[in-house]
Amino acid sequence: MPTKSFYSHHPLFKIMSKKIDLLKEERVQYEGIFDLKELYKHAHDWLEWRKFDVAETKYKEKIKPKGKELEILWEATREIDEYTQYLIKVKWEGFGVTDVQVQREGDKIKMNKGEINAYVSAYLVLDWQEKWEEQPFFKFMQSFFEKYLYKGTIDRLKQDIWKVGWEFFNEIKAFLHLYRYM
Repeated sequence: MPTKSFYSHHPLFKIMSKKIDLLKEERVQYEGIFDLKELYKHAHDWLEWRKFDVAETKYKEKIKPKGKELEILWEATREIDEYTQYLIKVKWEGFGVTDVQVQREGDKIKMNKGEINAYVSAYLVLDWQEKWEEQPFFKFMQSFFEKYLYKGTIDRLKQDIWKVGWEFFNEIKAFLHLYRYM
């Protein structure tokens, strides 16, 4: 039965995966009329369609005199293989969000008005299962593996998650700007 070293159990020596930042809090900003439920659903479906598992890690809503303030955090992950994983983090912030009635094609529909921001970050996570960190021999070999044996794959994956991160950013931006033409 394999045993973990003292260091893997000690709180001062927390094992950490290596995250390579490829997109860091790129901001989509929109102010006006929008449908928060549709935005939320569209963004979530977009990530799931691309095989990401989406976890909402925070949902905070405050009622203020000028409307709701929202803070929502998502972590979307997709396993590439046993060693690498894609990670997209999304931070949603809303300010002064209120419910409004809008006329569309003769019908009144409920929408939202206010400011909404989405901050998109994309990462390539290496040793996401933290298996290499646990064993001294593998920890020693990890640097060699990443620099020589897996380097081409890491470079290709970095380009891919960077591209996916920007595609998600542009999808959110385009979705919100559709409301400008209502």
